[in-house]
Amino acid sequence: MKGKQDSIINLQLLKNWLKNRKVKIFLLLLLYPNIVCFTPDSTGNSNSFVDLVLGMGKYAKATYTCKGQLTSITKYSFFDYGAGFTHKIDVLNIGVRGGGFTINDAVNESQENSAYGSAYTIPAYSSFYMNPFVGLDTKYFELNGGFLWLSNLAPYGSSLNDYLAIDASDIQIAGDIRIGNKEAFHFTSQYLSSIPLLSSSIFDMGFGFGSNESRTMTWIGLSAGPFQNGGLSIKQNIQITDNFDLLLKGRIGQIESNLEGSISAGARYNF
Repeated sequence: MKGKQDSIINLQLLKNWLKNRKVKIFLLLLLYPNIVCFTPDSTGNSNSFVDLVLGMGKYAKATYTCKGQLTSITKYSFFDYGAGFTHKIDVLNIGVRGGGFTINDAVNESQENSAYGSAYTIPAYSSFYMNPFVGLDTKYFELNGGFLWLSNLAPYGSSLNDYLAIDASDIQIAGDIRIGNKEAFHFTSQYLSSIPLLSSSIFDMGFGFGSNESRTMTWIGLSAGPFQNGGLSIKQNIQITDNFDLLLKGRIGQIESNLEGSISAGARYNF
């Protein structure tokens, strides 16, 4: 019993330490290449990149009776942002992602009785998140794993919580995988490992089509979370210069005649 209590205390201390130092940790990791005066060598064994992305979208949370009849639907809209830093040494990936989101005032519309249906507003809320990770990256295979820390869990009833692997916890497992040549045809999937977290979807899986001549890549797949239903997602990386890429993402779906979609745009700087 004492050992279990000590573990709980240590976990809470870790959460408090991360919460109090989240900005410093994120900035330190983001500026890591400059701090150590890092310069990639000509053999390509080491490289780094930084992503900065903004996004927005909307989704809905529908509830049903045991017979499948719609009882209520809550409509949400959001704005989110994210940044990430990844450093690769040979086949080793280390990095951190982070950002935040604000989910605006949501409207819940009762459908139980059309003659006496009611509606009420759910107040807006915001959260900050951080996702340190480590992994293996080769030409034909990539696997990254880590954890995602949320500063503020979503209010009860939001479909955001439906996609958390560890119920009612502000620390979640996170990871992504790639199978196939990243410069050609390949499969990828990720969970809580995209930026921004909401507009890029909590979970997705699909196929990418790369190029041997540039970093330009097109990806098409399915995504979910916080979107209640699955939807079509498209990601487009466009190489602009030797150092800069344009990052575009879009997602569209539907639930009970309500659009569930998002868009995001940003840039990547390659060191």
